[in-house]
Amino acid sequence: MKIVIDHVRGSRRGQRQELPADRRVRFGRHPECEVSFDALRDIDASSRHAELRPGDVGWTLVDVGSSNGTYVEGHRVTEVAVAAGAPVTVEFGAGGPRLRVFVGDEAMVAALPAPELPPPPRRFPWAIVAAAAVAVALALVIALR
Repeated sequence: MKIVIDHVRGSRRGQRQELPADRRVRFGRHPECEVSFDALRDIDASSRHAELRPGDVGWTLVDVGSSNGTYVEGHRVTEVAVAAGAPVTVEFGAGGPRLRVFVGDEAMVAALPAPELPPPPRRFPWAIVAAAAVAVALALVIALR
């Protein structure tokens, strides 16, 4: 069995991780987490946000006291079962990094379609803002002469 993590939104958008399903998987901005987010860009995720824990019957996703909450399929959760063969969408903080989490055997993983990735967020044109600020500053200098 494997755990497949597809990064759908956040600084690692488009990346895939495959991990063994027989041990705990930690999610967060801390570099020791198996699934780590960027400490500067993924600020909605806590340093130690959640864990996927194996159990007798399946796996459980547990929020470990995050600041902004863990959302599964759009609903805030503290703990939720994750069944083999059923992909789950997990968001770390409302608007934070979003993952598709999947647990399955080799055949299930091979049959798993690629996740749908939303378009990347548009960046604000900071060069325009900077140019406008310079123009305003120059206008003030000229006006004060």
